[in-house]
Amino acid sequence: MHEANDPAIIFGTAKAEVPGRDFELGDLSFEFRADMVRGVHWCGVEVVRGIAWPVRDPSWITLPQEKPKIAVEERPGEASIGLDFSVGAGALSCRVDISARDVGTVVVRIAMTANKDFSTNRAGFTVLHPVEGVAGRPLRVRHSDGTLEKTSFPALISPGQPAFDIVGMRYGVGRAGSVEVDIGFEGEIFEMEDQRNWTDGSYKTYCRPLTVPFTYEIPAGETIRQTVMVAVSGDMRRPPDGAYRPFPVSADPLDERFPEIGLAIEDGWICEDRNVHAIKDAGPSFLQLRTGPGVNKGFLARASKLAAELGVPVDAEIVIADDRPPEESLREHCNAFSKAGINPARVTALPEAYLLSYQPSGPWPAGIEPRDALQAARRVFPDAEVGGGVLTNFTEFNRHRPDPVECDFFTHGMTPIVHAADDQSVIETLEAFGSIFASGSAICPGKPCRLGLVSIGMRSNPYGAAVADNPDHVRQPMAMHDPRQTGLFAAAWAVGAIAATAGHPVNAAALAAPSGPFGIVSEPQPVPRPMYGGRAKRKVYPLYHVFRFASGLARGTRARFDNTSDQYDNPLDNPYCGLHGFAAIVDGRARAVVTNLGRWEHSLTCPGKEFLAAVLNKASFDYATRNPHWLENATRVFREPVTLEPYATAFLQFVDPGG
Repeated sequence: MHEANDPAIIFGTAKAEVPGRDFELGDLSFEFRADMVRGVHWCGVEVVRGIAWPVRDPSWITLPQEKPKIAVEERPGEASIGLDFSVGAGALSCRVDISARDVGTVVVRIAMTANKDFSTNRAGFTVLHPVEGVAGRPLRVRHSDGTLEKTSFPALISPGQPAFDIVGMRYGVGRAGSVEVDIGFEGEIFEMEDQRNWTDGSYKTYCRPLTVPFTYEIPAGETIRQTVMVAVSGDMRRPPDGAYRPFPVSADPLDERFPEIGLAIEDGWICEDRNVHAIKDAGPSFLQLRTGPGVNKGFLARASKLAAELGVPVDAEIVIADDRPPEESLREHCNAFSKAGINPARVTALPEAYLLSYQPSGPWPAGIEPRDALQAARRVFPDAEVGGGVLTNFTEFNRHRPDPVECDFFTHGMTPIVHAADDQSVIETLEAFGSIFASGSAICPGKPCRLGLVSIGMRSNPYGAAVADNPDHVRQPMAMHDPRQTGLFAAAWAVGAIAATAGHPVNAAALAAPSGPFGIVSEPQPVPRPMYGGRAKRKVYPLYHVFRFASGLARGTRARFDNTSDQYDNPLDNPYCGLHGFAAIVDGRARAVVTNLGRWEHSLTCPGKEFLAAVLNKASFDYATRNPHWLENATRVFREPVTLEPYATAFLQFVDPGG
């Protein structure tokens, strides 16, 4: 049996994140980690989300640091940090120097020396800007020719770069922009992208410009030097609650319904026969089947059997060959579906070339386009609803937009680990969900969104040759097998993801798979996963119980849930309340699930309400993972407040005190 304080219970891996070090210099504060300066705050206001120095390989995968050495020197009102490391088996040596002062300045310098010819897609600084308090606000950009451009941070997500040729920028944060942020760049020309495209909770200013060819080479013996200079001024001691929601949730959520919750399946993700009963009890509303461009008859037979056993419809995602007429490819799939006994309720078809990502300006693939596939799907599957969109991320959807007139719904997937995989960055991605849903609705007004797979792990890599290998089962950007899938963390993040759909026309979401890297039942995996008490005892993962609860709400009426924390005055009118708050989903039948997305313990209170609570946490982990019916059999507390540890989830049943 595991120890209750084992971090693998929460994160699926016993390897803890290397803790950062907090610095407080008067009104200036930030956290230093070996890979970035995180969360630069001034008077308690986040002004810069991060200054990082990633080195990415030709597939855009971030290379791990080798032999990092850190030296810190502190004096009254200032701090200096030095970091030495290498990447690529010593091919590139890096030195980072950070200087911060209480007057509101942070200066970060990097020197990168190639010890041999070194190939990379990016090496140097990226600066992350927060979304809340910044989206839609004015932005002044200084260009390399000395001119000043007045623009703004995009409110809706920009498919391309909002700003180019950046050597400096200035923007306001806080109430009426009362905190001013000035950032200067040296050593390279920078440009900005809207990272919400990739589900990041940030805008990003980066080098090199994407107009410069990549992959590029740093010749042996060459040293590249860059500098980022941040200066902050102004005053704002305490932001008013809710002042910075760029896309507020509906003021009347009682008129909304919860999305249907389904399971994504492809070859290798269908559970063993012994686990079909548990999957049926989880209550998925649909199976989202992906196939192609070749037809796998064995997989279709297994998928048909599973759909029949579950009694649910099938949504088909069909990848078709680029070198064949789309109708010919789709008729082949239609015939194979028919022989397998599958009659898709919905169909989304996409040429294989569009599983990759392209800049808004192109060049785009020659040959058939997504519109050709959509129109052919309409002819081949006349009884099915036909979707427009992509089978990858919102990025690709935003850059190649379907014609809303031609589609019955739109779709894309979501993953939080394209750029970073640390726990805090993954939680921060929930801040971008509302922006994504609002931007999607603006692209396809009046059409419902049926999300593809929404998961921590990355299903495919549109930006490189493949997803990242993760044999050590660690937090790895762009990895398919993410350790947190098996822990309390994935359950908490899923609550946040569902909560974020409030106020948006998201009709459906595939929240997991039966088995495989995104599975909710415990089965052997190609990448070993830590098991507690033996595989025979552990039947499901914590995410299973959130999935099952959410499935029970499908198409039911949402209700408002107001709550206050004993540490933070944060009402839950907003379903996602940040790193020091809760996420909640509540139906109109007096049921709710509330999770603690923060890194500290919180107390859940419901003034004027009485409730029974079953808490999914470290203490209940063993029983919950051994018992698919844990929710019915869990020990319930009838008291207030309920203490929630970090990433713990409470399942509430409100009761009538007079009943």
